[in-house]
Amino acid sequence: MSDTVNAADRNAGRIKKNKIGREGIKAFISLSTIGVCLVAFLFGNVFSKNQEDVGFRFGIKGYELLGLLSGEGSYQTPEPLNFSYSVTVTYPMFITYFGLFCVVILALLAAVSFVRYFLIKNEILNKTIGWAMIFSGIIFVSAYIALMFIKTSVTDLYGEEKYFYNLFEVKPTLLIISILLAGAGAIDLKLKPETVPMVKRFLPIYGFMVVPLILIFVFNLYPIVLQTVLSFKDFKLETGVWGGNWVGFKQFGLIFTDPKMLGVIGRTLYISILRLIVGIIPPLILSVCLYDLKSKTARSVFQSIVYIPHFFSWVVVYAITYSLFSPEGLISSMFGTGVSYLASEKHFMPIVIFTAVWKELGWGTILYLAALSGVDTTLFEAAKIDGASPLQRVRHITLPSIKNTIIFLTVMSLGNILKGAGGEQLLLFSTATTRNQALVIDTWLIWDGMNKMQYSLGAAMSFFQSAIGMLLVLVCNRISQKTAEVGMW
Repeated sequence: MSDTVNAADRNAGRIKKNKIGREGIKAFISLSTIGVCLVAFLFGNVFSKNQEDVGFRFGIKGYELLGLLSGEGSYQTPEPLNFSYSVTVTYPMFITYFGLFCVVILALLAAVSFVRYFLIKNEILNKTIGWAMIFSGIIFVSAYIALMFIKTSVTDLYGEEKYFYNLFEVKPTLLIISILLAGAGAIDLKLKPETVPMVKRFLPIYGFMVVPLILIFVFNLYPIVLQTVLSFKDFKLETGVWGGNWVGFKQFGLIFTDPKMLGVIGRTLYISILRLIVGIIPPLILSVCLYDLKSKTARSVFQSIVYIPHFFSWVVVYAITYSLFSPEGLISSMFGTGVSYLASEKHFMPIVIFTAVWKELGWGTILYLAALSGVDTTLFEAAKIDGASPLQRVRHITLPSIKNTIIFLTVMSLGNILKGAGGEQLLLFSTATTRNQALVIDTWLIWDGMNKMQYSLGAAMSFFQSAIGMLLVLVCNRISQKTAEVGMW
């Protein structure tokens, strides 16, 4: 009896210790996150006033924003910048009040968190602080979006009235704060006592993840935000991404009304579907043939030979193709034609598809062979005894056994349908006579979007490309789950 009581006491003590550990971790995460957010707001650039026609760009930090309350929105630059004298910069008062509002929110969060963890132990308060941080993160991100679209009139250096977004750039500080607050709030709500030992164990690894996560945000996530904003603006080099006028869905309207753009999309779909078909069926057939080879040595040699082209760059593939199909190439020399097949509209697309198959044929068989290696060989032996032919064994055993892999690869390829036309290959293989055949979305972004400085239209096209790809993945995966009862997740 006493042993049972002692065991119960030890378990209670362990639970209490874990609870204390959990509360300590939550306190550290909440207070440190709020502290980082407060420092980022006060000492990081929140806004910048830009007037590119005179080379003027001046950023303002959070504490400077608060200082404008006493100066009624006027700020004397501490140094001449590009001028021979100091400049008085005028900011609208509503952003100074907004800065005060942000500081008050962060200070209140810090105060409530301190009271919760160190002074008052209350379950309702414990749950409230997590939701408060998430709600605060939503407020910051909403303010970030609203300030990019607000049409309040402000004055430039010449005293002329312009829209706020024409002169002021909203820095990503608010976006970073919103992500940090929402993440800390989610951890606060979801952290359970049983996960505390694991968190403590892997805490150094979490520390190592901070820098990669920052890099992912800076180089992956923030450019997505810039591209999305750019697709709704009329971009000009002198005004920058944030200085252009908002044009709404004008760029997207051009995509669906301009005959040339519709032709580019149609040609992209045509080439992508061709590459999708030849990217699935030939590797599947090759993998089945390799699987049925009796000699392991012959299989390994053949696999190595067909894998090698995958590691060639398209520059190398083009050099090989040119040596075969140029007027002085092997094919022309053998038949004495002297024809440049790469410059022929009749032969251009078959050459593109053929080289794409040759390059990726071996690599496409890897997953299929890996899936076939898990098939029970006794099924094939039983089918042979029952008199099944090789084609019947493939139809009733091989293909059903790797159905999941086929569906997975097909769904992934469909999601890449607007980016699967092979832009890099077409850029290298195209000539002046075949340029129209090579004009797909990826090549249009280079030839017309970038070279002709149609940056906003190019951003809208890229946005459309990504959105359709994501939608196709979701729809195709759903259809696969309903019909074949197999999906990617």
